[in-house]
Amino acid sequence: MKKMMSLSKALMVGTMVISAAACTSSPEFAYDDAKAQIGYEKAGFKSRRDPEPLLAYAAQHAKAEDEVIRYNRAYANLVRGRGKSGEAYTAFERAALAGDASSGRRLVKGHLDGVYRPANVPMIARSVYLPLTADKSDANTRLLLAQLLERGEIGGGEFRTADAWLNEAASAGSTKAFRELAERAEKSGNVALASDYYYGADKTSKADRALRQARVQYLGLESGSNPKLGHAWLELARKLDKQGAGQLAARVYRATSGGRDGSYLISVATSAGVNVLSREQLLEAYRSAKTDLDRAKILEPLKAAARNNDPNASYELAAIYIGMRGDPSEINGLLVKAYSKGKPEALDLMISQLMRAEAGRQAADILFDGVVEAAQKGNVEAARSLSSLYRIGGFKPADRTESLKWLQRAADAGDAKSQYELGVDLYENGGNPQSKQMALQYLNEAAGQGDPFALTYLKSKT
Repeated sequence: MKKMMSLSKALMVGTMVISAAACTSSPEFAYDDAKAQIGYEKAGFKSRRDPEPLLAYAAQHAKAEDEVIRYNRAYANLVRGRGKSGEAYTAFERAALAGDASSGRRLVKGHLDGVYRPANVPMIARSVYLPLTADKSDANTRLLLAQLLERGEIGGGEFRTADAWLNEAASAGSTKAFRELAERAEKSGNVALASDYYYGADKTSKADRALRQARVQYLGLESGSNPKLGHAWLELARKLDKQGAGQLAARVYRATSGGRDGSYLISVATSAGVNVLSREQLLEAYRSAKTDLDRAKILEPLKAAARNNDPNASYELAAIYIGMRGDPSEINGLLVKAYSKGKPEALDLMISQLMRAEAGRQAADILFDGVVEAAQKGNVEAARSLSSLYRIGGFKPADRTESLKWLQRAADAGDAKSQYELGVDLYENGGNPQSKQMALQYLNEAAGQGDPFALTYLKSKT
């Protein structure tokens, strides 16, 4: 009985050896056996043989193209799951070279992620990557080709250019391609084009993007500071969001103490009505400076902006000079320039300076001419100031006729207070019925606007 059992075991072992030999006698048998072993495992049974060497044999010895693809892909998926990345990509590479697009895309992803590195990059790029670009929606392959060209790992007319592949990748919807194109355009100084590409990457508004990039470049938040690029981005932001650009310019100026493009930053800030430093801070800094050179540096950005006809800068500089009791000629010139270039607040200072000017002060002539021009254009405050100037005398001698002329200008411009004052003067001092009739006309106009003094005066005369 023992002899029979020993003989049975021997026959069984022999049969298994023959079976194993048969499974590896051809790639097909090895592949089928491996699939059977994998099937046992999926069904919850223990496999009789390890499928890995069976699939390795099948993958390495396959001849027909479809078998090369099938066996290598199966082997790659198995060993990848077992953490054998190198063996997996070797098998994917064999399948891809046999024409398997799916394996080719795995190589592309692995190459982009840095986990796959072909021994012959130009050959793989030519034989695997280029054919994949027939799919117009394949952005990853285009990104990879652009990178390989940039690094000089491939070259030649068949591979075209990095820009061409990046543009195609962007057209396929790759945000990474849009960003790379944006960065390339930015480095070349073409911020308008970079703005378009950045918008394609994340849909951030162009104004916000321009402000962000200006801040990054001026302050060197991502690499070294680049005031030239910061200037270009801020200029673009200025066209899209003047107020935002002004606020950023002021922040950058304060952060860099004006050392990076200071005059331009002052100009952008002041043109948006943003004070880089308060008037008091500038005066304090100016007074604290120890040398004339230091004092000049403090005011130079503001002076440069004023020279470029920036009305806000001209106004602020004039106000600072007034606080410093500076040269009247320079102050008055700045005020007139500020007003003529669109800073209406400058007229109040012009009038204030004119009313303080002494007779014969030639420096005030430019103020007088500016106030006259404003009055002639219908500015009520300018006309009333000229009326007061001629009524009490000062820079110009007192002249009742001139005073009434400018008061009438203000009244005719619709100012109720001037209508009342002119009406009373004509009624009390006119000296003839015609003057009284005109006086009542102005008084009624003022009363019609609700002026209480005109209403009371008319009641007293009725």
